[in-house]
Amino acid sequence: MFCINTAARRFGLAALLSALIAGCGPSANTASAIWTDTELAILRSLSLDSLEDLPESPSNRFADHSEAASLGKKIFFDKQFSFEQQLSCASCHVPELAFTDGLPRAKGVHATGRNTPSVIGAAWQQWFYWDGRKDSLWSQALVPFESADEMGSSRLEVLRVIGSDKHYKALYESVFGRFPPQILNPTLPKKAGPLGDAQTRENWYRLPPALQKLINRSYANIGKAIAAYERTLSHKPTPFDEYVSALTEDDLPATLSDDAIAGAKLFIDQETTQCLRCHNGPLQTNHGFHNIDSGNFDGDQLDFGRMLGLNAVLLDEFNCLGPYSDAKPEQCTQLRFLNRDTHNLKGAFKVPTLRGLTHTAPYFHDGRYATLEQVIEHYQQHAADGGEIPAIELTETQVHQLVAFLGSLSNVR
Repeated sequence: MFCINTAARRFGLAALLSALIAGCGPSANTASAIWTDTELAILRSLSLDSLEDLPESPSNRFADHSEAASLGKKIFFDKQFSFEQQLSCASCHVPELAFTDGLPRAKGVHATGRNTPSVIGAAWQQWFYWDGRKDSLWSQALVPFESADEMGSSRLEVLRVIGSDKHYKALYESVFGRFPPQILNPTLPKKAGPLGDAQTRENWYRLPPALQKLINRSYANIGKAIAAYERTLSHKPTPFDEYVSALTEDDLPATLSDDAIAGAKLFIDQETTQCLRCHNGPLQTNHGFHNIDSGNFDGDQLDFGRMLGLNAVLLDEFNCLGPYSDAKPEQCTQLRFLNRDTHNLKGAFKVPTLRGLTHTAPYFHDGRYATLEQVIEHYQQHAADGGEIPAIELTETQVHQLVAFLGSLSNVR
Protein backbone atom coordinates (compact mmCIF):
# COMPACT_ATOMS: atom_id res chain seq x y z
CA MET A 1 0.00 0.00 0.00
CA PHE A 2 2.91 2.36 0.75
CA CYS A 3 4.18 2.17 -2.85
CA ILE A 4 0.73 2.96 -4.24
CA ASN A 5 0.24 5.90 -1.89
CA THR A 6 3.68 7.23 -2.77
CA ALA A 7 3.04 6.97 -6.51
CA ALA A 8 -0.31 8.69 -6.19
CA ARG A 9 1.11 11.48 -4.07
CA ARG A 10 4.22 12.19 -6.13
CA PHE A 11 3.17 11.20 -9.64
CA GLY A 12 -0.61 11.59 -9.71
CA LEU A 13 -3.37 9.32 -10.92
CA ALA A 14 -1.47 8.12 -13.98
CA ALA A 15 1.31 6.82 -11.75
CA LEU A 16 -1.16 5.21 -9.41
CA LEU A 17 -2.69 3.21 -12.23
CA SER A 18 0.76 2.18 -13.44
CA ALA A 19 1.71 1.08 -9.94
CA LEU A 20 -1.45 -1.00 -9.63
CA ILE A 21 -0.67 -2.68 -12.94
CA ALA A 22 2.99 -3.22 -12.14
CA GLY A 23 2.40 -4.34 -8.60
CA CYS A 24 4.15 -3.28 -5.40
CA GLY A 25 7.75 -4.35 -5.34
CA PRO A 26 10.98 -3.00 -3.95
CA SER A 27 11.26 -0.41 -6.73
CA ALA A 28 7.58 0.40 -7.20
CA ASN A 29 8.11 3.94 -5.92
CA THR A 30 10.69 4.63 -8.63
CA ALA A 31 10.55 5.17 -12.38
CA SER A 32 9.96 1.49 -13.08
CA ALA A 33 6.52 1.79 -11.52
CA ILE A 34 5.49 4.23 -14.26
CA TRP A 35 7.56 3.53 -17.34
CA THR A 36 8.95 0.47 -19.07
CA ASP A 37 12.64 0.38 -19.92
CA THR A 38 11.80 1.06 -23.57
CA GLU A 39 9.64 4.04 -22.65
CA LEU A 40 12.36 5.41 -20.41
CA ALA A 41 14.87 5.18 -23.25
CA ILE A 42 12.52 7.11 -25.54
CA LEU A 43 11.90 9.78 -22.92
CA ARG A 44 15.62 10.24 -22.44
CA SER A 45 16.09 10.63 -26.18
CA LEU A 46 13.56 13.48 -26.11
CA SER A 47 15.24 15.30 -23.23
CA LEU A 48 17.68 18.19 -23.56
CA ASP A 49 20.23 16.02 -21.74
CA SER A 50 20.47 14.09 -25.02
CA LEU A 51 21.17 17.15 -27.13
CA GLU A 52 24.59 17.01 -28.73
CA ASP A 53 27.09 19.82 -28.34
CA LEU A 54 26.67 22.88 -30.52
CA PRO A 55 27.40 21.62 -34.05
CA GLU A 56 30.17 23.15 -36.10
CA SER A 57 29.34 25.51 -38.95
CA PRO A 58 32.10 24.86 -41.50
CA SER A 59 30.79 27.47 -43.95
CA ASN A 60 31.15 30.15 -41.25
CA ARG A 61 34.60 30.32 -39.68
CA PHE A 62 33.37 33.11 -37.41
CA ALA A 63 30.48 31.06 -36.04
CA ASP A 64 31.88 30.96 -32.50
CA HIS A 65 33.79 34.23 -32.54
CA SER A 66 32.69 36.30 -29.54
CA GLU A 67 33.26 39.67 -31.21
CA ALA A 68 31.35 38.48 -34.27
CA ALA A 69 28.47 37.56 -31.96
CA SER A 70 28.61 41.04 -30.39
CA LEU A 71 28.43 42.63 -33.83
CA GLY A 72 25.63 40.30 -34.87
CA LYS A 73 23.59 41.06 -31.77
CA LYS A 74 23.93 44.79 -32.32
CA ILE A 75 22.74 44.44 -35.92
CA PHE A 76 19.90 42.08 -34.91
CA PHE A 77 18.27 44.76 -32.75
CA ASP A 78 19.07 47.82 -34.89
CA LYS A 79 16.39 49.39 -37.11
CA GLN A 80 18.89 51.33 -39.24
CA PHE A 81 19.13 48.44 -41.67
CA SER A 82 15.53 48.59 -42.89
CA PHE A 83 13.37 50.72 -45.14
CA GLU A 84 12.74 54.05 -43.38
CA GLN A 85 14.53 52.61 -40.31
CA GLN A 86 11.33 51.13 -38.91
CA LEU A 87 12.22 47.46 -38.52
CA SER A 88 14.93 45.17 -37.19
CA CYS A 89 15.40 41.41 -37.06
CA ALA A 90 13.90 41.62 -33.57
CA SER A 91 10.69 43.12 -34.95
CA CYS A 92 9.68 39.62 -36.02
CA HIS A 93 11.92 37.65 -33.67
CA VAL A 94 10.80 39.14 -30.37
CA PRO A 95 12.77 37.81 -27.37
CA GLU A 96 9.71 37.97 -25.09
CA LEU A 97 7.81 35.73 -27.55
CA ALA A 98 10.57 33.11 -27.77
CA PHE A 99 11.94 35.03 -30.76
CA THR A 100 8.70 34.81 -32.74
CA ASP A 101 6.07 37.53 -33.29
CA GLY A 102 2.72 36.02 -32.28
CA LEU A 103 1.25 36.67 -35.74
CA PRO A 104 -0.15 34.12 -38.22
CA ARG A 105 2.20 35.51 -40.88
CA ALA A 106 5.18 37.76 -40.35
CA LYS A 107 4.69 41.44 -41.04
CA GLY A 108 7.54 43.63 -42.15
CA VAL A 109 7.18 46.46 -44.65
CA HIS A 110 4.29 44.34 -45.94
CA ALA A 111 2.64 41.13 -44.81
CA THR A 112 4.58 38.00 -45.76
CA GLY A 113 3.22 34.59 -46.65
CA ARG A 114 4.65 32.57 -43.78
CA ASN A 115 4.74 32.25 -40.03
CA THR A 116 7.82 33.42 -38.12
CA PRO A 117 9.74 30.49 -36.59
CA SER A 118 11.78 30.86 -33.44
CA VAL A 119 15.54 31.18 -33.79
CA ILE A 120 16.16 29.60 -30.39
CA GLY A 121 18.13 26.42 -31.01
CA ALA A 122 18.43 27.25 -34.72
CA ALA A 123 22.13 26.34 -34.65
CA TRP A 124 21.12 22.67 -34.50
CA GLN A 125 19.01 22.90 -37.64
CA GLN A 126 20.15 21.63 -41.02
CA TRP A 127 17.90 23.65 -43.31
CA PHE A 128 16.32 27.07 -42.92
CA TYR A 129 13.00 28.58 -43.88
CA TRP A 130 9.89 26.43 -44.00
CA ASP A 131 10.95 25.18 -47.44
CA GLY A 132 14.65 24.74 -46.62
CA ARG A 133 15.82 27.21 -49.25
CA LYS A 134 18.91 28.02 -47.15
CA ASP A 135 21.49 25.58 -45.81
CA SER A 136 23.08 27.72 -43.10
CA LEU A 137 22.09 30.12 -40.39
CA TRP A 138 24.25 32.88 -41.85
CA SER A 139 22.86 32.63 -45.37
CA GLN A 140 19.32 32.72 -43.99
CA ALA A 141 20.10 35.87 -42.00
CA LEU A 142 20.85 37.78 -45.20
CA VAL A 143 17.44 37.41 -46.82
CA PRO A 144 15.19 39.61 -44.62
CA PHE A 145 17.24 42.76 -45.25
CA GLU A 146 16.56 42.61 -48.98
CA SER A 147 13.10 41.11 -49.00
CA ALA A 148 10.59 43.70 -50.21
CA ASP A 149 7.99 42.37 -47.74
CA GLU A 150 10.35 42.19 -44.79
CA MET A 151 12.93 44.93 -44.24
CA GLY A 152 12.92 46.37 -47.76
CA SER A 153 16.59 47.39 -47.89
CA SER A 154 19.47 46.25 -50.11
CA ARG A 155 22.88 44.75 -49.47
CA LEU A 156 24.63 47.96 -50.52
CA GLU A 157 22.54 50.00 -48.05
CA VAL A 158 23.24 47.56 -45.23
CA LEU A 159 26.97 47.78 -45.80
CA ARG A 160 26.89 51.56 -46.02
CA VAL A 161 25.42 51.69 -42.50
CA ILE A 162 28.28 49.50 -41.27
CA GLY A 163 31.02 51.42 -43.04
CA SER A 164 29.68 54.88 -42.20
CA ASP A 165 29.29 54.31 -38.46
CA LYS A 166 32.59 54.39 -36.56
CA HIS A 167 31.39 51.91 -33.92
CA TYR A 168 30.05 49.42 -36.43
CA LYS A 169 33.09 49.82 -38.63
CA ALA A 170 35.44 49.18 -35.72
CA LEU A 171 33.50 46.07 -34.69
CA TYR A 172 33.43 44.80 -38.28
CA GLU A 173 37.15 45.33 -38.75
CA SER A 174 37.98 43.66 -35.44
CA VAL A 175 36.46 40.48 -36.84
CA PHE A 176 36.70 40.54 -40.63
CA GLY A 177 39.56 42.93 -41.34
CA ARG A 178 39.55 46.19 -43.26
CA PHE A 179 36.16 47.41 -44.42
CA PRO A 180 36.32 47.91 -48.24
CA PRO A 181 36.37 51.69 -48.91
CA GLN A 182 35.00 51.14 -52.43
CA ILE A 183 31.59 50.37 -50.90
CA LEU A 184 31.40 53.92 -49.54
CA ASN A 185 32.10 55.54 -52.91
CA PRO A 186 29.55 58.40 -53.13
CA THR A 187 29.09 57.84 -56.88
CA LEU A 188 27.44 54.47 -56.26
CA PRO A 189 23.62 54.32 -56.33
CA LYS A 190 21.71 54.55 -53.06
CA LYS A 191 20.22 51.06 -53.40
CA ALA A 192 21.71 48.09 -55.21
CA GLY A 193 21.21 44.36 -54.94
CA PRO A 194 19.93 41.38 -56.96
CA LEU A 195 16.67 41.40 -54.96
CA GLY A 196 14.06 44.07 -54.35
CA ASP A 197 12.36 46.41 -56.80
CA ALA A 198 13.27 46.84 -60.45
CA GLN A 199 15.45 49.92 -59.88
CA THR A 200 17.43 48.21 -57.11
CA ARG A 201 18.09 45.23 -59.39
CA GLU A 202 19.02 47.41 -62.35
CA ASN A 203 21.47 49.35 -60.21
CA TRP A 204 23.04 46.10 -59.12
CA TYR A 205 23.59 44.71 -62.58
CA ARG A 206 25.20 47.97 -63.70
CA LEU A 207 27.96 47.53 -61.10
CA PRO A 208 31.25 45.97 -62.26
CA PRO A 209 31.42 42.22 -61.48
CA ALA A 210 34.49 42.70 -59.25
CA LEU A 211 32.61 45.24 -57.14
CA GLN A 212 29.60 42.95 -56.92
CA LYS A 213 31.81 40.19 -55.54
CA LEU A 214 33.41 42.57 -53.02
CA ILE A 215 29.97 43.67 -51.83
CA ASN A 216 28.77 40.06 -51.66
CA ARG A 217 31.70 38.95 -49.55
CA SER A 218 31.25 41.82 -47.13
CA TYR A 219 27.51 41.20 -47.04
CA ALA A 220 28.11 37.52 -46.31
CA ASN A 221 30.17 38.62 -43.31
CA ILE A 222 27.10 40.42 -41.94
CA GLY A 223 25.15 37.16 -42.09
CA LYS A 224 27.99 35.31 -40.42
CA ALA A 225 28.03 37.81 -37.55
CA ILE A 226 24.27 37.52 -37.03
CA ALA A 227 24.58 33.73 -37.09
CA ALA A 228 27.30 33.92 -34.43
CA TYR A 229 24.84 35.76 -32.19
CA GLU A 230 21.94 33.43 -32.97
CA ARG A 231 24.12 30.44 -32.10
CA THR A 232 24.14 31.72 -28.51
CA LEU A 233 20.35 31.27 -28.29
CA SER A 234 19.67 27.81 -26.93
CA HIS A 235 16.75 26.06 -25.30
CA LYS A 236 16.57 25.96 -21.52
CA PRO A 237 15.39 22.94 -19.50
CA THR A 238 11.62 22.66 -19.20
CA PRO A 239 9.40 20.82 -16.71
CA PHE A 240 9.58 17.80 -19.01
CA ASP A 241 13.39 17.85 -19.02
CA GLU A 242 13.50 18.15 -15.24
CA TYR A 243 11.11 15.22 -14.97
CA VAL A 244 13.20 13.01 -17.26
CA SER A 245 16.43 14.06 -15.58
CA ALA A 246 15.09 12.88 -12.25
CA LEU A 247 13.89 9.63 -13.84
CA THR A 248 17.35 9.10 -15.26
CA GLU A 249 18.76 9.41 -11.79
CA ASP A 250 16.26 6.75 -10.70
CA ASP A 251 14.87 9.11 -8.11
CA LEU A 252 11.38 10.44 -7.50
CA PRO A 253 10.84 12.75 -10.48
CA ALA A 254 9.82 16.36 -10.50
CA THR A 255 6.07 16.56 -10.62
CA LEU A 256 4.23 16.68 -13.91
CA SER A 257 0.46 16.80 -13.98
CA ASP A 258 -1.53 13.60 -14.45
CA ASP A 259 -2.52 14.84 -17.89
CA ALA A 260 1.05 15.67 -18.92
CA ILE A 261 2.24 12.21 -17.91
CA ALA A 262 -0.62 10.56 -19.78
CA GLY A 263 0.10 12.84 -22.73
CA ALA A 264 3.76 11.81 -22.74
CA LYS A 265 2.68 8.18 -22.92
CA LEU A 266 0.42 9.02 -25.86
CA PHE A 267 3.18 10.96 -27.59
CA ILE A 268 5.57 8.02 -27.57
CA ASP A 269 2.86 5.47 -28.37
CA GLN A 270 3.49 4.78 -32.03
CA GLU A 271 0.30 2.84 -32.55
CA THR A 272 -1.93 5.59 -31.18
CA THR A 273 -0.36 8.87 -32.30
CA GLN A 274 2.76 8.14 -34.39
CA CYS A 275 4.12 11.53 -33.31
CA LEU A 276 7.64 10.10 -33.16
CA ARG A 277 7.69 9.54 -36.91
CA CYS A 278 8.60 13.21 -37.35
CA HIS A 279 8.95 14.68 -33.87
CA ASN A 280 11.86 12.83 -32.31
CA GLY A 281 15.15 13.64 -30.64
CA PRO A 282 15.81 16.31 -28.00
CA LEU A 283 14.41 19.06 -30.26
CA GLN A 284 11.44 16.88 -31.21
CA THR A 285 12.11 17.19 -34.94
CA ASN A 286 13.73 14.95 -37.51
CA HIS A 287 14.78 18.09 -39.44
CA GLY A 288 13.06 16.70 -42.52
CA PHE A 289 10.27 17.84 -44.82
CA HIS A 290 6.87 16.22 -44.83
CA ASN A 291 3.54 16.68 -46.53
CA ILE A 292 0.83 17.00 -43.91
CA ASP A 293 -1.75 18.32 -46.36
CA SER A 294 -1.04 21.96 -45.54
CA GLY A 295 0.27 23.23 -48.87
CA ASN A 296 -1.42 26.10 -50.67
CA PHE A 297 -1.85 25.35 -54.37
CA ASP A 298 -4.44 27.91 -55.40
CA GLY A 299 -5.64 31.37 -54.44
CA ASP A 300 -3.45 34.32 -53.52
CA GLN A 301 -1.26 32.52 -50.96
CA LEU A 302 0.46 29.95 -53.15
CA ASP A 303 3.06 27.90 -51.33
CA PHE A 304 4.49 24.69 -52.74
CA GLY A 305 6.96 24.16 -49.91
CA ARG A 306 10.07 22.04 -50.32
CA MET A 307 9.48 21.42 -54.02
CA LEU A 308 10.67 24.95 -54.80
CA GLY A 309 12.93 25.31 -51.77
CA LEU A 310 15.06 22.40 -52.98
CA ASN A 311 15.91 24.14 -56.23
CA ALA A 312 16.45 27.45 -54.46
CA VAL A 313 19.10 26.12 -52.08
CA LEU A 314 20.99 24.48 -54.94
CA LEU A 315 21.12 27.76 -56.87
CA ASP A 316 21.92 29.94 -53.86
CA GLU A 317 25.17 31.89 -54.26
CA PHE A 318 25.53 31.86 -50.47
CA ASN A 319 25.20 28.10 -49.99
CA CYS A 320 27.89 25.89 -48.50
CA LEU A 321 29.50 25.22 -51.89
CA GLY A 322 29.33 28.86 -52.98
CA PRO A 323 32.20 31.34 -53.29
CA TYR A 324 31.41 33.06 -49.97
CA SER A 325 31.43 29.90 -47.88
CA ASP A 326 34.38 29.11 -45.61
CA ALA A 327 33.90 25.37 -45.98
CA LYS A 328 35.89 22.94 -48.04
CA PRO A 329 33.69 21.12 -50.58
CA GLU A 330 34.03 17.85 -48.70
CA GLN A 331 32.58 19.54 -45.61
CA CYS A 332 29.32 20.37 -47.39
CA THR A 333 27.97 16.87 -46.95
CA GLN A 334 24.29 17.66 -46.66
CA LEU A 335 24.31 19.78 -49.81
CA ARG A 336 26.56 17.50 -51.87
CA PHE A 337 24.50 14.41 -51.15
CA LEU A 338 21.12 16.11 -51.20
CA ASN A 339 18.40 14.04 -52.84
CA ARG A 340 17.38 16.24 -55.75
CA ASP A 341 14.25 14.33 -56.62
CA THR A 342 11.32 16.69 -56.11
CA HIS A 343 8.80 13.86 -56.40
CA ASN A 344 6.36 14.00 -53.49
CA LEU A 345 7.85 17.26 -52.21
CA LYS A 346 4.94 19.40 -53.35
CA GLY A 347 3.39 20.76 -50.18
CA ALA A 348 6.11 19.37 -47.91
CA PHE A 349 7.33 21.69 -45.15
CA LYS A 350 10.07 21.52 -42.55
CA VAL A 351 9.21 19.74 -39.33
CA PRO A 352 9.39 22.37 -36.56
CA THR A 353 10.68 21.82 -33.07
CA LEU A 354 8.03 21.27 -30.42
CA ARG A 355 10.01 23.13 -27.81
CA GLY A 356 8.51 26.42 -26.69
CA LEU A 357 5.12 25.76 -28.28
CA THR A 358 3.32 27.57 -25.49
CA HIS A 359 5.04 30.80 -26.57
CA THR A 360 5.16 30.38 -30.35
CA ALA A 361 1.51 30.27 -31.45
CA PRO A 362 -0.03 30.41 -34.01
CA TYR A 363 1.08 27.23 -35.75
CA PHE A 364 1.94 25.75 -39.17
CA HIS A 365 3.90 27.42 -41.94
CA ASP A 366 1.11 29.92 -42.55
CA GLY A 367 -0.03 30.32 -38.95
CA ARG A 368 -3.47 28.96 -39.72
CA TYR A 369 -4.06 27.43 -36.28
CA ALA A 370 -4.27 29.44 -33.08
CA THR A 371 -4.26 26.49 -30.68
CA LEU A 372 -2.61 23.11 -30.28
CA GLU A 373 -6.06 21.52 -30.11
CA GLN A 374 -6.68 22.75 -33.65
CA VAL A 375 -3.34 21.35 -34.78
CA ILE A 376 -4.21 17.91 -33.43
CA GLU A 377 -7.64 18.14 -35.05
CA HIS A 378 -5.91 18.81 -38.38
CA TYR A 379 -4.00 15.56 -38.04
CA GLN A 380 -7.17 13.67 -37.32
CA GLN A 381 -9.17 15.21 -40.15
CA HIS A 382 -6.53 15.16 -42.87
CA ALA A 383 -5.32 11.57 -42.58
CA ALA A 384 -4.85 9.99 -46.01
CA ASP A 385 -5.82 13.23 -47.79
CA GLY A 386 -2.89 13.01 -50.17
CA GLY A 387 -0.23 13.71 -47.56
CA GLU A 388 1.75 11.57 -45.15
CA ILE A 389 -0.60 11.73 -42.17
CA PRO A 390 -1.53 8.27 -40.86
CA ALA A 391 -5.00 7.55 -39.55
CA ILE A 392 -5.26 8.97 -36.04
CA GLU A 393 -8.24 8.80 -33.73
CA LEU A 394 -8.08 10.44 -30.32
CA THR A 395 -10.73 11.09 -27.71
CA GLU A 396 -11.26 14.57 -26.27
CA THR A 397 -9.53 13.41 -23.11
CA GLN A 398 -6.51 12.18 -25.06
CA VAL A 399 -6.28 15.47 -26.96
CA HIS A 400 -6.33 17.33 -23.65
CA GLN A 401 -3.58 15.07 -22.29
CA LEU A 402 -1.43 15.45 -25.38
CA VAL A 403 -1.71 19.23 -25.19
CA ALA A 404 -0.74 19.10 -21.52
CA PHE A 405 2.40 17.16 -22.42
CA LEU A 406 3.30 19.59 -25.21
CA GLY A 407 2.92 22.41 -22.70
CA SER A 408 5.56 20.76 -20.51
CA LEU A 409 8.07 21.34 -23.35
CA SER A 410 7.96 25.08 -22.70
CA ASN A 411 9.55 27.12 -19.96
CA VAL A 412 7.13 28.77 -17.55
CA ARG A 413 7.60 32.54 -17.47
